[in-house]
Amino acid sequence: MGKVAKDKWDKVIEYLTHSDRDPQKVLNLLKGCDQGKESNYDINRASYSLNIIAIVTQKQLDPENKDKSLTHIIRQWVKSKDFIQFYNLMKEHEKITWDKSKLEDYTKQLKDLWYSKSQSKNKEYFKKTDGFIKLGAISSKTNAVNLLENHRKGIEELRPKAKIIEKIFDKIKKNERRSRMITS
Repeated sequence: MGKVAKDKWDKVIEYLTHSDRDPQKVLNLLKGCDQGKESNYDINRASYSLNIIAIVTQKQLDPENKDKSLTHIIRQWVKSKDFIQFYNLMKEHEKITWDKSKLEDYTKQLKDLWYSKSQSKNKEYFKKTDGFIKLGAISSKTNAVNLLENHRKGIEELRPKAKIIEKIFDKIKKNERRSRMITS
């Protein structure tokens, strides 16, 4: 019986040991699935993709970027203070920080995400809303497809400004620090 159980996992173990997967990331992902609810890792991962698609859409629609290629738009954003803060905030849980030497890697990752089939509904939604999310009664599991349905029902639009977002990020960081201090 032990032999059958081991054989069942051989392909998985082979794949994990012979790829450049981060064991901690895989473990976090599996733990999120075990809990039957979304982990912080899952939420950050989904939020990261959704934010990237929204911001790239906004940048494409900006009149200043009218005749510029997608690669140029993404590359310029990846160099900006706005992206550095966003990236560091979204990757803080993974203890990853923005690195100037990886500008081309970030640009490629964002372009790959943009052209990913899994993001087609998000791109469709954000094109209709000028790169913004229409807010209403939104649960943590709501995705852009559900938001598109809500949009059709006439939900109010929220157009966040950069300074407001920075203040929110600062509050989130302060709350996380307080939480860590309390649990320590």
